[in-house]
Amino acid sequence: MKSTLLSNRYRFIKVLGDGGFGETFIAEDTQMPSNRQCAIKKLKPIANNPQIYQLIQERFKREAAILETLGDVNGQIPRLYAYFAEENNFYLVEELIQGETLTKKVASTGRFSEDAVRNLLIEILPVFDFVHSKQIVHRDIKPDNIIIRDLDQLPVLIDFGAVKEAMGTEVTTSGNAIRSIVIGTPGFMPSEQAAGRPVYSSDLYSLGLTAIYLLTGKWPQELETDSRTGQIMWRSHAPQVSPTLAEVLDKAIEYHPRDRYPSAREMLSALQQPKSQPVGQGSSTMVSLTSNLTSDFLLSSLQKKEWRNAAITGSIIGAFVIIGLSIAQPNLVPFAENSSKQTVTQPSRSQNQTDEYFWLAARRVTDADLAGKTAFEIDIMRNEIFARHGRRFNDPALQSYFNSQPWYRPIYEPDIFPNSLLSNLEKENAQYILDFQQRNGLK
Repeated sequence: MKSTLLSNRYRFIKVLGDGGFGETFIAEDTQMPSNRQCAIKKLKPIANNPQIYQLIQERFKREAAILETLGDVNGQIPRLYAYFAEENNFYLVEELIQGETLTKKVASTGRFSEDAVRNLLIEILPVFDFVHSKQIVHRDIKPDNIIIRDLDQLPVLIDFGAVKEAMGTEVTTSGNAIRSIVIGTPGFMPSEQAAGRPVYSSDLYSLGLTAIYLLTGKWPQELETDSRTGQIMWRSHAPQVSPTLAEVLDKAIEYHPRDRYPSAREMLSALQQPKSQPVGQGSSTMVSLTSNLTSDFLLSSLQKKEWRNAAITGSIIGAFVIIGLSIAQPNLVPFAENSSKQTVTQPSRSQNQTDEYFWLAARRVTDADLAGKTAFEIDIMRNEIFARHGRRFNDPALQSYFNSQPWYRPIYEPDIFPNSLLSNLEKENAQYILDFQQRNGLK
């Protein structure tokens, strides 16, 4: 392979890794003008049985098509450039992600801070939500399979397990095809996955243990387990972690799937809940009362598409909030001077109108997504991209609307919001929606 071109096209450069299913190496594409480098995964069936080679090939093709779809839509999954079979081996040619795995990050810089782990989870949970929305379970989440990309410092999810599972296809004596191997890494995979029945929360379990590894520097096998409950005892190795994050991770790694977060979206929502801060009784009552009034009226107005009423009332109620806070807390520091310390807990709702736009961080928007919506609906859609990262808004109606969302944590004034917080996909979606608004007079 080193002296000849693989598939008459790819020239070997160096090995990246070697595992039970084959190896991964870097190669250059000699048929591209740039001689683009790529990552090639060589996969070998565990059974050398010509009778099932065709079946394995069909499954490999089907799983490769899924990987192509995922990488084409989500910027935090490597793109699939090509796939082929040669000399009884199967090959995936993928985008080469320049960066370090989480394992290497810990080895080079040490354990992660709580803020770094929280930010990592916030950046990667939308990717899980997207993958699971396609009825796919990754099956091999661990520090080695998440790369922090050099280009934008975003986490990238690699090495999906479904293709490797196809390599384990065998035929029983009765002629039925079965999948004879379990995909996953001991310690990081939960019991139901070890039994061959992974569910979406299996990935969240593995992600929770990955986060715990980043906080503690301990592999799952190094952590004690409560013999009565099966609970993994990790908190003593990271005493600096806040109760809020610890509770999120504890729920993610519950032994039984029914006790975990059922979806990546719910785990992200729990992670983004604002931390409670002690405030005076008077201000608490005023904020709670006014927030409920604002939320109920705006939600009613939005549902009725009475955008003008929502904007006017948002401005009036916003003024009442400021007056109420000033009366109850005369020493309150203005937000612009102390933006990192003031967070007002908003009332929770079981279902929020903007939840339907969660996918804007996971896939590209299209005209079909925008068709039939009013100007204000599209404005909410575009600005949720920024709101998810803590941006405030000059428009009173928008600000009041996002204030009513329990996940919203206002951090940045509009003129100092760092656009670097947005992923490339989020930037593209925001611009696409803005262009659509301008083309159709909906701004």
